[in-house]
Amino acid sequence: MRANRLLAVTVLSVLGVTGLTACGPDATKKGDSAPAASGSAGAAASKPAAGGGLEGLSVEQIMTKMRAANGKLKSVKAAFQVQESEGDISGDVAADSTGNCAGTIGIKGKGKAEILRIGGKVWLKPDAEFIKVVVPGANTSVANLISGKWLTSTKSATMAGRFDQFCDMPLGLMKKAGLNEDGTPDNSGTKNSTKKVGGVDAVVLTVGGEESGKQMEVAIADQGEAYLLSVDGGESGSMRFSDFDKPVPATAPAADQVVDVDSLKKAAG
Repeated sequence: MRANRLLAVTVLSVLGVTGLTACGPDATKKGDSAPAASGSAGAAASKPAAGGGLEGLSVEQIMTKMRAANGKLKSVKAAFQVQESEGDISGDVAADSTGNCAGTIGIKGKGKAEILRIGGKVWLKPDAEFIKVVVPGANTSVANLISGKWLTSTKSATMAGRFDQFCDMPLGLMKKAGLNEDGTPDNSGTKNSTKKVGGVDAVVLTVGGEESGKQMEVAIADQGEAYLLSVDGGESGSMRFSDFDKPVPATAPAADQVVDVDSLKKAAG
């Protein structure tokens, strides 16, 4: 996999977790648009100090700088929007290198939920519609018990197995961008144009098409560190990255605001 590797590790990685739209509680793991279910997905990228000069470099040099910048990141936020047959997915998730994360995920027509991960433990706070995704078949009494509460799992990997992939995604994608599956550099692509992403000057590369026939645009910061700022896969979806090395606002919910999802399985039928 060559130029479309960036597409594979961004848009398609999100598509890989959409199985949650049809799975029950015991399921296991298997762009410049504003995500509809994201509270702050349109937030501007953190503006680095003035720099520049990427437009005068080769694609290989640009990709090399991007990999070096991304590789040093300790935290980042990813706002994403993916078109998928079982329900378009959108969200806004910030994560750091210690595994903490906080954000929102949503599925069109199926509601949305806040997500938290701290110390390897995952909590999910679904709205009324998203309860049906987390606990399929939940009756009225179960839904009322869950409403407004954070769900977690103490006896199984249910919550982590299905949802912590969203927490792994932001930094994971930044670290893999511009690499082949075997970890070797992928420097293919063509320089396209320049533009601003979240107020930051960026160089745009066009990549993909060699295997899938689908092209995409990636924008790389031309100010300060050469971070990957956005990925636009057209109909497949898009992502925007921001809040580079900013603290992740993850705080564990109070005990009286938490419900163990394992205890609901029997009641949900």
